[in-house]
Amino acid sequence: MRAGVFISLVLSLLLFPLPLGSQTSPLRIAVHTDEGPLNPFTFRTALGYNLLTLVFDTLLWPDADNVPRPSLAEHVESDRSGTRWTVRLRRNVRWHDGRPFTAADVKFTMEEVTGKYQGRFRRAFEQMDHITVVGPTTLVIRFKRPFAPFLRLLSVFDCPILPQHVYAGGDILRHPRNADPVGTGPFRFREWVRGDRIVLERNPDYVDPVYLDRLVFRVFPSPTLRVTALETGELDHISDFYLPKTDVDRLRRNPAIRVRIGQPIPSVGFVYLNTRRPPLNNVKVRQALAFAINRVQITQQAMAGLARPARGPFGDGFRWAWSPAADFNRLYPYNPERAAALLDEAGFPRGAGGERPIRLRVVYDAARAPLVAAAAIIQDNLRAVGIAAELVPVDAAVRIDRVYMRADFDLALETYTSSGDPAIGYHRIYATAPPRVPFVNASGYSNPVVDELLTRATEATSRAARARAYAEVSAILAADLPALMLFDEVGVDAARATLRGVWTGADARDRWDAVWIQK
Repeated sequence: MRAGVFISLVLSLLLFPLPLGSQTSPLRIAVHTDEGPLNPFTFRTALGYNLLTLVFDTLLWPDADNVPRPSLAEHVESDRSGTRWTVRLRRNVRWHDGRPFTAADVKFTMEEVTGKYQGRFRRAFEQMDHITVVGPTTLVIRFKRPFAPFLRLLSVFDCPILPQHVYAGGDILRHPRNADPVGTGPFRFREWVRGDRIVLERNPDYVDPVYLDRLVFRVFPSPTLRVTALETGELDHISDFYLPKTDVDRLRRNPAIRVRIGQPIPSVGFVYLNTRRPPLNNVKVRQALAFAINRVQITQQAMAGLARPARGPFGDGFRWAWSPAADFNRLYPYNPERAAALLDEAGFPRGAGGERPIRLRVVYDAARAPLVAAAAIIQDNLRAVGIAAELVPVDAAVRIDRVYMRADFDLALETYTSSGDPAIGYHRIYATAPPRVPFVNASGYSNPVVDELLTRATEATSRAARARAYAEVSAILAADLPALMLFDEVGVDAARATLRGVWTGADARDRWDAVWIQK
């Protein structure tokens, strides 16, 4: 972490070309469900992530090179110790209801919302000493110890700012405005037709240009129908989360479609192993699954080659944090024979019919085609070593309830983004955490040595020191295996060729205010 991190507002204004006028044709974006409220801290589907960057703003946003750029903050600076951060905000910003945005809204959000309900921000908040509002547009954040990835944590996915005047004193999770959100973002909430669409309209008071008059999120539960709608022009964009990988080659050959392959923010696909219950509380069984599950097959078939077989507890997207000593290619190559031997050692021999006394339930999101295919491969892999696996496809809301709220699963397929730093996106997989927090440590794993090493990796002010901590913790996690990494995602997004200014941010869902439709 360097002292004096300055961010110039001018830089962001140079990133976008300026088409004349706004666009009257609505831009249509695919989602697979609209279940759940629209508050970014109570969402139960990826829909919440899509809405975050549009209705809400945050202090900084990551550009296509994953460099933090100004948003609500025009200046962010740390002292030499890395424990005192000064944030200066843009002036004359207003909430969608006309009330002024101030530093008090940022303090309220961090203390009462993100610090309590956002799994990735919670770790940073635990390290904060206090937040002081110096004036309407200035606040100072003091940490007990340095927090290396703080700048990257200020993105809209981790810390969207909510209005204090709307939520103060109320129940954040059950507030009536969760179905009619108020933000400072480039688009305002207009309409929600359940099961069909959510409509946003341009915010005429936004501080930067907004070219589209309307955005429409169209609900397409079927992956096949989603892609067909893009090809016929009924949809304009499908982000990676909703895009079947097996259709990518065909889309790339279509001159009416643009495809972006690759993303600057590492992301992983993995399986949570429920360590609270037998037989997965036995480390030999968990290690047996690592030998039994064919990561290469999942990458080639379920992901259509648009991924890399995972090579460690944090994947390999951050090369500086990857440890060859914890390389899954060496430790857990696909080896059914070795898996069978470990299951025998663990006390689960095959019976007369060849099956072992193990039955596992595999929970996954039924609307995500790659995970559907990966679950089927895992079922076949486990059958080959005598384990019966029951596939449990569910919608997003049910999955979160079963996996995170009730721990009612054996294996759970997930994909997580790192948000640009392993401490932000990946620590929550392994660090000790209270139960019933969405997208945080569903395995129930707790190891104080791991917790200490993860903290050290967060506090270290040099990359070399952080790398040493990750090497140590990776060795432990590779042996304990509370979660089994399957692949590092490459990331694929598809859009109609008429879209301009698309994919300006690190995530395809960022910066829709900079997008327009070429007539």
